[in-house]
Amino acid sequence: MRVARCFSSSLLLFALAICCCKSSAGAAPAGTKIDFSSLDTHHPPKVSGTLYLPENASSPVPTVVLVHGTMGIDQRGELYRQPLLGAGIGIFEVDFKTGIYRGALDRPSPDTFLPLAFAALKELRKLPAVDPARIGIMGFSLGGNIALRTAMETNVKQWMGDDKGFAAFALFYPVCNRFTKDFEKSGSKLSGGPMIIFYGTDDSYGEGKAVPELKNLLAEKYNFQLITVEYPGATHDFNLNGPDQNMFDPLAKGMRVHIKWDPEAASDSVTKVVAFLRENLAVK
Repeated sequence: MRVARCFSSSLLLFALAICCCKSSAGAAPAGTKIDFSSLDTHHPPKVSGTLYLPENASSPVPTVVLVHGTMGIDQRGELYRQPLLGAGIGIFEVDFKTGIYRGALDRPSPDTFLPLAFAALKELRKLPAVDPARIGIMGFSLGGNIALRTAMETNVKQWMGDDKGFAAFALFYPVCNRFTKDFEKSGSKLSGGPMIIFYGTDDSYGEGKAVPELKNLLAEKYNFQLITVEYPGATHDFNLNGPDQNMFDPLAKGMRVHIKWDPEAASDSVTKVVAFLRENLAVK
């Protein structure tokens, strides 16, 4: 049973401290809803996220900010939630859709979400239940592209000042061709945190070509070793459990997105992303 509540700042800190130490035996992890605001004072939307913490944690835990795709929060978050919690990693699943956009036609550019993503990072660092030095980011599609952009030094500097950005990056089919063009124009470097990208060769946004190209660019020009996991024949959203879908998106090849659930790729990605985050967030 999922429980979501809004708290004042003082009550929130108290409640989260209790959540770290106490849970009902056999119950699904309870989530605590947290409201927060963008770091962009010129366009400050209010958003929220739900924080899930591992049961019986005795010390501040590593945590990932989980960012959904264009469709908003869906089953993909649930697919990875319990394996991550079982590995001792908290999840802050944010909602960057409600009140901001409705779908692919009115979806803002990924850069619009950067002050929200970094605001989530700052929000987590306030909480005694979370280790402020071990916060990563994980995202699907749009969320993956947002996470990619949080790894750029120029964006970290703009929104975090002298504070450090995310410690690790786990990305699923993050529309790399769009990122690569903007990245090369910016003249920025990556912040240096470890990064992994999962993608299918039949992705409608061209990830089968774009991800290897980005990997080669980062290795040759920046000496950055991007980890990639390729799934032959897998489509965009291969880890979204449901019927096959064909959807409209002006950014996709032919403006059509084909989505097909791939249980083998999805299961493998759960194992690999948990292992990556355990290693790179130094889970004890």
